Amino acid sequence: MRILNILSGVAVLIITLGFGAHLLHHIFVQASHQAIQSPAVWAGIAAVVVVGIFSSIGGCSLLRR
Repeated sequence: MRILNILSGVAVLIITLGFGAHLLHHIFVQASHQAIQSPAVWAGIAAVVVVGIFSSIGGCSLLRR
């Protein structure tokens, strides 16, 4: 059971980093300069950061068990 927790924790961390980097890349590369200054875009960036933090905490807690 310990190996399953370790593998799950590593998978969560890798997916979190990949998905977060992918979303931020699309936001900054495909959005215009005026769109980046929009409050909706900043709310989306904040949501990505919050989800990334919670996913990282979840992955680390799986590794620590």
